[in-house]
Amino acid sequence: MRTFQKNRSGFRALQGGFSLIELMIAMLLGLLVVAAAGGVFISNKRVYTSTETLGRIQENTRVGFELMSRDLREAGGNPCSSASVIVNQMSSGGNDWWADWGNGIQGYDGDDAMGGTTAGMGVFGTGVGQRVAGTDAVEINSALGGGIRVVDHATPSAVVEVSDQGDIVDNDVLVICNMDYAFIFQVTQLPGDNKIQHNAGTSLNCAQEFQFDEPCTGSGASGAFGYCFVPGATPSAQCVGSSESPAYVAKVGSLRWFVGNNARGGTSLYRAIVTNRGSTNNPDTLLDNIEVVEGVEDMTVTYLEQGENAYTVPAGVADWSRVIATRIELVMEGTRGALTGREIEGTDGEALTRRMTHVVALRNREGTL
Repeated sequence: MRTFQKNRSGFRALQGGFSLIELMIAMLLGLLVVAAAGGVFISNKRVYTSTETLGRIQENTRVGFELMSRDLREAGGNPCSSASVIVNQMSSGGNDWWADWGNGIQGYDGDDAMGGTTAGMGVFGTGVGQRVAGTDAVEINSALGGGIRVVDHATPSAVVEVSDQGDIVDNDVLVICNMDYAFIFQVTQLPGDNKIQHNAGTSLNCAQEFQFDEPCTGSGASGAFGYCFVPGATPSAQCVGSSESPAYVAKVGSLRWFVGNNARGGTSLYRAIVTNRGSTNNPDTLLDNIEVVEGVEDMTVTYLEQGENAYTVPAGVADWSRVIATRIELVMEGTRGALTGREIEGTDGEALTRRMTHVVALRNREGTL
């Protein structure tokens, strides 16, 4: 509709407006532009969230591989030398756990149970921190942390003088070593400042003196195979074997890596530290159990033996002391953290997953630092 109106000069001016049809067409065009812009925004948002989810998967995988690799490289390690001969002094009370400590590593298939009964030790279960059935696990035996310097052990005594006792407690399992030997034994008492005792009797030790030949006979250092640590000193005549090279004491234990249930209804990669502080030769003390990486659905670990050219499953390993490398495969799933709901899904409507592989050489088997 058009109307005419007089202006101040007396002339009539033409006034114009939009018709209803024109308004509807304009609104339709506007809606099309908004819809197109919204589609671009939603598409960009999905691309961003998918990229963010993949970034989180890759970051979690890197963390898991890096921390697990550090432990695997140290399999069988002690504060002295990877060439030290491992001698197990705990041959009484059964010896099914520490007898193979010198091998450094032990793999478990998805249906193989690990020793121990406490949740968090890698035993199967549905509780938080328990191992998921059907997933592989690996146990790494090594010294836990750095060593404490041995000051004197010049006579075949059950007492070793050290620079300090650190956080050692009664019944801890320790390793005392130099460049030649590494003896595994159990602490029976801390008789004074900077002293560690390793008597026989109620402990798992076969004798109160270190013996460099197995099996332990119980005859002591005055017998055929007695050994003394005498850094910078002269050994007693009762010490059949001895060395003046530096010696150290350290805690020993098993580091266990496995896929376990987390507290959020999902699964994660766990790292447990297990040792023995009891009178039976089985893992009975859980020192730590840490959730390292979330979103780990499955783990497969295979092993390469020296002289072989193919990785095998744990059941195919003939001699664990000959394992020189491991191949770790993790199945990672997008997890709900900063992203929720459909934002962690792929184009198929399922959560984004990736299968990652990493190879780790056992440094102590290569004779390198």
